[in-house]
Amino acid sequence: MGLFDALFRRSRPAESMPVQPAAEPDAPEEAGPMTILVANLQGLGEREEQEDSFAVLNATDPADLAGYGLFALVADGMGGMEGGKQASEWAASFFIQLFRERNLKKDIPEWFYQSVHTISGSVYQQFGGRSGTTLAAVHLLGEQLYWLSVGDSAIYLAREGGVFQLNQEHTCLNQLYLQELDQPVIDKARAENDEDARRLTSFVGIDRLTEVDLNLQPLALQRGDALLLCSDGISGVLTPPELLEAMTAPPDDGVKLLERMVIEKSVPGQDNYTGILIACQ
Repeated sequence: MGLFDALFRRSRPAESMPVQPAAEPDAPEEAGPMTILVANLQGLGEREEQEDSFAVLNATDPADLAGYGLFALVADGMGGMEGGKQASEWAASFFIQLFRERNLKKDIPEWFYQSVHTISGSVYQQFGGRSGTTLAAVHLLGEQLYWLSVGDSAIYLAREGGVFQLNQEHTCLNQLYLQELDQPVIDKARAENDEDARRLTSFVGIDRLTEVDLNLQPLALQRGDALLLCSDGISGVLTPPELLEAMTAPPDDGVKLLERMVIEKSVPGQDNYTGILIACQ
């Protein structure tokens, strides 16, 4: 089964098979509502100021999860612009406000899309186009997952022994990779080492927000799944096997492991790092 099929459960035609007499099935056990566990980490790295922001609302009560939902976000202020810290804090606070005030009957992807444009316009006006931030957010409603991202903060899913990045990063390098699907002409090694490879092509606070990644149909979560929202101080440093090891540990242990691995890498100029680990049980 391919990744897309595994995550989004595309239907396949049934194959013809001989029918065997079935044994009397045992009575199914009552599964009960899914339990959500959340933990987070944040560190300066080798930077002088913390420019990442994060938030988690309404985290663990199963009754609230079904009716109101869990909301979590990571925002990574852009260090190459003025006021990255202030931009990420502004965007995070505004998104929290919009979540609390939202119309519960409104389509979630539509609400996500409108909200991020409202937030981006507000950041642009507040900072005069001189500052910006990435934004990665998830909304869990019952056992359904919606996500949104702008920039290069990552949203990962760990499931059945694999780790998958759910969102598409808005970087020059990723744009080249997408172009290569139609015309394979780029030198990958040269592109990855180019000084502009990690430059963002979209961020919250840009004068005209055109690139937004979100899922229009909810992803059905399963017991045993884990989600990680993180800034590129984690996603740009750790490998998929390292991420998987941390994501499959209990969340409190997993965030400690993530931080230890980031520190042990000793990356020169290590960026701020922030992560939110969400386990479904």
